[in-house]
Amino acid sequence: MKKILMAHDGSRESKKALRAALEIAVKFNSTLYVLSVVPELYLTELSDMERQRIKDLLTEETNRTLARVSRSLASHPIEHRTLVSQGVPADEILDTARRLRVNLVVVGSHGRHGARRFLLGSVSSKVVEHSHCPVLVVK
Repeated sequence: MKKILMAHDGSRESKKALRAALEIAVKFNSTLYVLSVVPELYLTELSDMERQRIKDLLTEETNRTLARVSRSLASHPIEHRTLVSQGVPADEILDTARRLRVNLVVVGSHGRHGARRFLLGSVSSKVVEHSHCPVLVVK
């Protein structure tokens, strides 16, 4: 297992998924790619200027989060890279996994209550369904 892609959105679930991906990467001496996707905004109530401002703020926040992730990974004996893309999160994860030819994709699940707790989030579910390689969903 030479390449692992981990999708990070700043949530508690993605932090757990990062720990799992790191453990696997260390064990197999893999390169770990950490991807964060800034989602497209389709809010028709907003002007183009307001959408751009929100996108810029989300991009800045994403870059800060990935800088923290990169610093935390620096102390581990693996090669790692952080990536930021923009678009539909599941599509960007799948496209990046194919482009990088990764051997494993690691994503976090969404915490759910009641009967819905057994369902994956929409991003995780789409990645599992359409990935060219194995997907580890961390709860």
